Amino acid sequence: MSPVDLTSLARMVDISAVQAQHGRADVEELARHALAGDFVAAHVLPSWVPVLRPLLAGSRTNTGSPVGFPSGGTATEVKTTEARWLLDAGVQEMDVVMNVGLVRSGELAAATRDVAAVLEAVGGRVPVKVILEVGLLDERQLRDAARAAVDAGAESLKTGTGWQGVATTPAHVRVIREVAGPDREIKASGGIRSLEQVRALLASGATRFGINTAHAVRLVSEAREASR
Repeated sequence: MSPVDLTSLARMVDISAVQAQHGRADVEELARHALAGDFVAAHVLPSWVPVLRPLLAGSRTNTGSPVGFPSGGTATEVKTTEARWLLDAGVQEMDVVMNVGLVRSGELAAATRDVAAVLEAVGGRVPVKVILEVGLLDERQLRDAARAAVDAGAESLKTGTGWQGVATTPAHVRVIREVAGPDREIKASGGIRSLEQVRALLASGATRFGINTAHAVRLVSEAREASR
């Protein structure tokens, strides 16, 4: 991706307002940035989906929301209920947080079943990315998490929620790519602040990015300038 132009970068970037303190004004501001920048998706916490969805109606920006966010530790039945509710609310894509505690405990079959149940509840109606939370896993655990997601039927894997304060690295992405194979989407999310990071993550196998809204707007602007 060199040079990086405005359209190609924006169409690989999700922006979000998924912190606990984000309210209606933040959701409305998120929508304005999403539309102005033509970002591929904007994500909000589930309760705000009915607010965001009409603001993005008719645009190319998908309305997204997480399941089991941010811990991944909610019961599988709660996750599947949340996923179905989001479908009814009009969400166009979801990010489901894997049960990291199960992975760290070596209970990989249970972690796989948890993800598979959410995917079954969605039934392919919208894309689902499985969040692995790389900041809480060593390399072996990350491989295990990626394998559990793949075995569950995931077509897209995501590195983190952004809540752990750990930046996604090319090494994280390479490990996931090795397990996931060449065809699955990998979304790098967490601590991405420069075009140099974007290029390095792309080279390592990332295909999509979750970037803090303010930084995403800045990076798209920088990419536009670099492509002139």
